[in-house]
Amino acid sequence: MNKNKKYALIIIMVTNAILISFLESFIPIPIPVPGIKLGLANIITMIAIVFLSWQDVLLIVIIRSFVVAILTRGVMMIAFSLSGGILSAIVMWLLYQKLSRFVSIKGVSIAGAIIHNSAQLLVASVMLGQAVVLYYLPVLLISAVVTGLITGSIGEIAIKEVSKKGVFLEETIQEETAQEER
Repeated sequence: MNKNKKYALIIIMVTNAILISFLESFIPIPIPVPGIKLGLANIITMIAIVFLSWQDVLLIVIIRSFVVAILTRGVMMIAFSLSGGILSAIVMWLLYQKLSRFVSIKGVSIAGAIIHNSAQLLVASVMLGQAVVLYYLPVLLISAVVTGLITGSIGEIAIKEVSKKGVFLEETIQEETAQEER
């Protein structure tokens, strides 16, 4: 894939991830437990994991986490957003790259959600200097399995559609150029 197309796709993916995160904040979760969300922006992360390099995935996650934290929750939330986003992306990428014949996209998504929630709780514990917040972990782990399954299911569909369309293939550029010339 040429550099210009790759950068354009990364910009589109970052923009979509930010937009999805922002829109997700308007979706009411019918659970009276704070901090639980679907994590739909991870659909974009999963697409990136399947089609792009590790560096590109990391770039997308860092920009998304940083921008969303500042726009929706404030500067103090950057540590939470980056820790959860980066660690979950690392785990999801490793699972997909090394164990995809054993772990489905749904499994990758669930693992990412578990790591995301765990990382954020660890950061909260360190920042507060108290381990009491870790008592919240079982609730967040259960929610991570459910939300990871939902996001992973949507991610599987999205990955199949993106693959069918050939968005990340070099041949697509040549076909589009040929069509424009006609």
